[in-house]
Amino acid sequence: MDARYVEYLGVPHYTFLIVYTLAALSVLALLYGLSKTYRGVGLLAVTKQGVRRLDKSLRFVAEFLSHYRFLSRQVFGGTVHLLLIVGLGISLIGTIIVSVVHYTGVEYGGLFFLVMRFLLDVAAVFIIYGSLAGIYRVYAGRERYGKLANQYILVLLGFLAIAVTGMIMRRYRVDYYLGGPSPWSPLSYLVPPVTHEVYLAAYFVHIAVAFALIAVSPLVMLRHMYLAYANYLLVDRPLGELTTPFELEKVMESGEAEITVGVKKKGEWRGIHGIMFDACTRCSRCQDVCPAFAAKRPLSPMSLITKIAEAKNDADLFEVGITEDEVWACTTCGACMYQCPVYIRHVDYIVDLRRALVFESKVDQKKADLLMSVSQYHNTLMQANVGRHDWLRELGVKHISENPQAEYLLWVGCMGSFDGRAREIVKAFVKILEKAGMLDKVAVLGDEETCCGDPVRRLGEESRFQELVLNNKQIFEKYGVKKLVTICPHGYNTFKNEYPRFGVKLEVYHHVEVLQHLVEEGKITVRGSLESLTIHDPCYLSRHNKVVEPQRKIVVKLGALKEPPRHGERTFCCGAGGANYWYDVPEEKRISHIRFEELAGTGAETIVTQCPFCNAMLTEAKRAKDSAVNVKDIAEVVAEKLA
Repeated sequence: MDARYVEYLGVPHYTFLIVYTLAALSVLALLYGLSKTYRGVGLLAVTKQGVRRLDKSLRFVAEFLSHYRFLSRQVFGGTVHLLLIVGLGISLIGTIIVSVVHYTGVEYGGLFFLVMRFLLDVAAVFIIYGSLAGIYRVYAGRERYGKLANQYILVLLGFLAIAVTGMIMRRYRVDYYLGGPSPWSPLSYLVPPVTHEVYLAAYFVHIAVAFALIAVSPLVMLRHMYLAYANYLLVDRPLGELTTPFELEKVMESGEAEITVGVKKKGEWRGIHGIMFDACTRCSRCQDVCPAFAAKRPLSPMSLITKIAEAKNDADLFEVGITEDEVWACTTCGACMYQCPVYIRHVDYIVDLRRALVFESKVDQKKADLLMSVSQYHNTLMQANVGRHDWLRELGVKHISENPQAEYLLWVGCMGSFDGRAREIVKAFVKILEKAGMLDKVAVLGDEETCCGDPVRRLGEESRFQELVLNNKQIFEKYGVKKLVTICPHGYNTFKNEYPRFGVKLEVYHHVEVLQHLVEEGKITVRGSLESLTIHDPCYLSRHNKVVEPQRKIVVKLGALKEPPRHGERTFCCGAGGANYWYDVPEEKRISHIRFEELAGTGAETIVTQCPFCNAMLTEAKRAKDSAVNVKDIAEVVAEKLA
């Protein structure tokens, strides 16, 4: 027995030439494939952001190793993927070790050698199970995988071949190293003795398949590995920030007469968006969490990305399978992007397609009315803007010109200003501020407040959005606004994540964050009760901006918290986002009704909201279902329980 590694054991003396040749060819093919894949996206360019990119790269590796995006929605599929990754990873480490040993002369033996023997057998089991389970999964869902199904199966067969031939090679070598089957190589008990001829065949098949997979990996479905990394590294925007196709201020300064907005052809996407869709593995995780798909709207985010990926560069996407209703069905809730294991930004593509439709005036009457309302009335609810905050004066809230020392600008928003139900939310919040002695720390803009721009941008009217931004920017500068608080997650997200792109820097707070501080600092005291409450997390507050703890810290002081299955960052949409509040999309069941049933199913007496749109949608669902469950904003619940 000689438990030390011997390179090229039992193979012809010229084998090293074959190995080096195949290795060189596979590396050249890999580099060529990567250069082709990454061409034009700037990933390989040397930049001043080197340290930042290194940090993101490390975070990418950490997130990948955690595998939470794979495991959270599809346990079987995620486990199969994880076993393959672990098995292939151990095999790669083993290959690296023997290479280092061979070229450095370091002794590879003893306990370390035996442990690696054992781990390589474990890796073989993982790869064999993962490959077979993966082939079954792909075959069972071959309609979903479409044109990629055959590629998946061939690659998985390649992994299977690597594992089986590796197992045969180790069985041959175990006689040389360990004198026969051993607990350090448990598979040796299952595999019969191997002849020298079988060993040689296994050896050359093993290296040929391994190098072939390395060579073709950037060109077949394995390329999703490289594209996922590029997607993660190069998209440096929060989930809640859309792309900025142009800057209106610069266009006006340059005097450019005409700009084209939106995308209708695959080849018109540039940079990372020109290859991002090719990362899609057809895993359906985005579809599984999509509220539009759940409501049987004409949208599957996976299907839409697949259509883009498979289209010709110069084909009009609306003529090769994508429908207008499909594009309008999205609520921009971000669940697809949050869940996607390869970091595709589905909403970016959808909004670009919407921009093209709006640019060509392909909108129905309700969408046109929304755009007209913002253009004519400067708000989304077709109300005269004059006197929009007069009712707040009666509550003691002053205009910012009358209270220039105010610490916060209270952005009331279109719903808070004009919708009767939303006004009650604002009144409750003002009542709490008064109780806390903070009424003089807030002020409003009155008639100078307009729309924040969220609905028109997500509808696809980028020019109108940027006009609103520039107008609000001037007003903020005029009054020296530094801090802003709002009851609306959509305004919160827009001011926090999208306005900075245009030079507007504000400290932005959602009213639930303010309420949490008031409670924790003892500026208000609340009474607990036996009432059971459940929280509906707005997509634009929880998922897009990760604000999930303040509301829970408050609610547990007010009563018994009953969480729905989908909560926090994994919340389910109310159906109003993406400007959906203002228009209709064909559907079998309203998204708001699906969500209301889930929330009411907790058995809670009250549904606690933190968004005027969510409140409106769930209140409508409550009426439609004639339910006794209350729907209240968190400010209203706190105001009711002030000590």
